[in-house]
Amino acid sequence: MSLGKVHLWADLRYALDELNRPPLDISRRLTDAANLDAQHEKEAFNRMYQVAEFSSAYLGARMRAETRIAHEAIEKGLKAILLDSGLSQKCVRSRGHRLDLLLEDVELHNRTAFVELERCFDSTIQHLEVVATTQHITSMLEYFREHGKAEVFVVNRYASIEDTSKPAWGMIGVVYMEIIRALSSLVCGWTPTDIDHRIERATRKAVLAESNRDPVWDAYAWIEQGLVRPRLEVIGNLENNRVLHAALRRCAKEHKHRDWGIWSWADHVRRNYITTVRRMRQQRVG
Repeated sequence: MSLGKVHLWADLRYALDELNRPPLDISRRLTDAANLDAQHEKEAFNRMYQVAEFSSAYLGARMRAETRIAHEAIEKGLKAILLDSGLSQKCVRSRGHRLDLLLEDVELHNRTAFVELERCFDSTIQHLEVVATTQHITSMLEYFREHGKAEVFVVNRYASIEDTSKPAWGMIGVVYMEIIRALSSLVCGWTPTDIDHRIERATRKAVLAESNRDPVWDAYAWIEQGLVRPRLEVIGNLENNRVLHAALRRCAKEHKHRDWGIWSWADHVRRNYITTVRRMRQQRVG
């Protein structure tokens, strides 16, 4: 692999790590710095107001920074694919920060890469419909045309020093992350792994790791029966098998700040399980 590809992969991986980074408790830090207990009532109130104001501003700054980082990373990845596909630097640069035009070019000049990106995008949208119960545009090109405009990058770059009454909304965070993850594989000539495949791989690994909780139960034989994920989503399986319940808990814990897709699925299934068990208990008591 060329040194340039290694550096590009590193840029994309770093962007993904930044998006996965746990949030800083800025409110607590500002409150500690304000030393409220040592102030008179009026001054303490003023400082409390400032803590709230600065905390809110910091949250906005993080959201803008994450949008810039993600937009730029996807732009780099798409441009790298186009350059590898034979397009000139002049042609690629003419697209500026417009992710929609870059994606359209990828569809025309590197159909294989486009199909892989579309597969990962579709997997992400389906995942969001399950864990967040929301509906989104199902066409990747339409989504990029709406949320991949140049204004998204530019406005979020200068929002703190320019008065703008029209915020430019970028993509949903997990969509950004999944596209970046896919691009980091594609620029290296690898096949991207979508959310569904990563969940299946993580669940298989977790079941085997927790199998010692019940030595009598044959975890290997259970795994070989078929896909693990859908069977872990069955409440009855979790309720009657401590290995499976522990495996789900492991998935949620291990991937909380490493892979949002796996963590959100595991957290969603666990919440469903807890809610269902509580409802069943209430019905029995009633």
